[in-house]
Amino acid sequence: MKINRLPTHQTPLTPHSPSPLIRGKGTGDRGKAVLTLLALSAVLYFLKLGSFSLYDAAETTYGEFVKNMVQMGNWLTLHYNAQVIFDKPPLYYWAVALISWLIGFNEWAMRLPAALAGVLTVLTTYLLGKKFYNERVGLLAGLIVMTAFQFLVQSRIAELDIVLTLFLSLSLLWFYSGYTTNDRRYYLAMYLPMALAILIKGLIGIALPGCAIFLFLLFKRETKKILELRLIPGLLIVLAIGLPWYAAEYYLHGQVFLDFALGFLFLARFGNVVAGHTGPPYYYFISILLGFAPYSQFLPLALWRSAKNWRNDPELLALAYIIPTFLVFSVAKTKLPSYLLPLFPFFAIMVAKLWADFIDDWKPEKEWKPANELRGFHSAMLFSVISLLVVSILIVLGFVIAGTSNYQMEYQAFLPILAALGAALFLGSFCALILFLIKRYELSFYSLPVMAAVVALILIFWALPLAEEYKGTKYLGREVAKVIQPDETIAAYETGNRPSVVFYNVKPVQFLSTEAEVKVFLARKKGYLFTAVGELKKIKKYGRIFKEKGELAVVI
Repeated sequence: MKINRLPTHQTPLTPHSPSPLIRGKGTGDRGKAVLTLLALSAVLYFLKLGSFSLYDAAETTYGEFVKNMVQMGNWLTLHYNAQVIFDKPPLYYWAVALISWLIGFNEWAMRLPAALAGVLTVLTTYLLGKKFYNERVGLLAGLIVMTAFQFLVQSRIAELDIVLTLFLSLSLLWFYSGYTTNDRRYYLAMYLPMALAILIKGLIGIALPGCAIFLFLLFKRETKKILELRLIPGLLIVLAIGLPWYAAEYYLHGQVFLDFALGFLFLARFGNVVAGHTGPPYYYFISILLGFAPYSQFLPLALWRSAKNWRNDPELLALAYIIPTFLVFSVAKTKLPSYLLPLFPFFAIMVAKLWADFIDDWKPEKEWKPANELRGFHSAMLFSVISLLVVSILIVLGFVIAGTSNYQMEYQAFLPILAALGAALFLGSFCALILFLIKRYELSFYSLPVMAAVVALILIFWALPLAEEYKGTKYLGREVAKVIQPDETIAAYETGNRPSVVFYNVKPVQFLSTEAEVKVFLARKKGYLFTAVGELKKIKKYGRIFKEKGELAVVI
């Protein structure tokens, strides 16, 4: 059979010499590349980390848990607004409480574990990519996951999913290390992050990696190797680390806590809508499209190539993890974008392999490859790059449409920032396309993380400081704390989903549900009432405005 080859005179198809990060050559260069990767992630995740007040609703809810933990000295049972509450397991809150003991309790302390987990997950992604394929794929995967929009945001806020992502990724890294080296010590090590994950989000911490490992061995027809996974000592590690808190809480609270552990933490989120977080079956397609940007447009091609090579160990393990996780959370009635964050390291590795192979295939020494295969690969990559430009144009058009709509004054103040973000997206994707068309493939790739970093810096230095001017709870809480007397109380009426009203106040908050209750509370002249600015016309006749900022006001 005759194979068509690329003519050797077609030099425009040959890329320029790759950088050390793409090449991955030399021990010294590799070490510097890894340190650069970690330094960049530290800058993106730690820069001005504690400069902004906590955001409603997750950050302020978790902050309230820690505040009560520190003030009450109760490290077992969580409290919200001075009342017992069953929510997530306490590992993240324990970490923040310990940090607060060292540096004080503040926004920096609240977000520090998430930022550290983000940096360590970048490192873990690099190690996974290197173990799956090679050094170059590992470095690119670390860069991709570091700058994927949702991963970047989650590494800067006090939420649990980034820590869960670290633990799940570590467990699969150590499983695969044990599988490929026959060193059973890795198998023992993989149970440690599983146990810690149970203290972050419950049984899902062992269910997701356990399912992936089982499916991997099943499709490899090596289920007998399950017996080599050191199940008994591994189970003892999980029980020794993950069980004591659950056992202590069951001893203290009985069936109520058991219903929470098996219901709210695990089963309820699949059969019911929790806290109003729901969406259609295609919810996560949109979530990944936006959250994994600016790399999501490469995922279909990367997934297709992985599916084509599913018999290879790296592809099989990744698919055994991605597909069941995606399907289970898509079927579940409770949906949040962060639920699929644990898949991002594996998405990053797939896209990194795609780019590494593409750049490698266009080297001069690769001219032996069939021309139609190279052309098809080139066309698919070009289509993916163009897709990013199209998405960016749509986002910019959305900003323009939003700017011409009848929004509140606060939103109008953000329009220059939205325009800057749109410009960064458009210029970044346009540069990626132009560089791709002129065969500067490596620079085309690098324009994407640069674009993501520019977007992050616009948010950190411009958008978030401006948003702080319209977040009134911290300021109002401090003003009330200056003047409130021991016999005075704090109440809230129609403040919406703002746990910050509880977190940023020095006393428990009494929530009022009717205008009559507001009238009685203010008539006593013994308290401070937090309410939305929109409610002032209705209730200011019962008192006077003490302070006002953003969308909140305090009436006395």
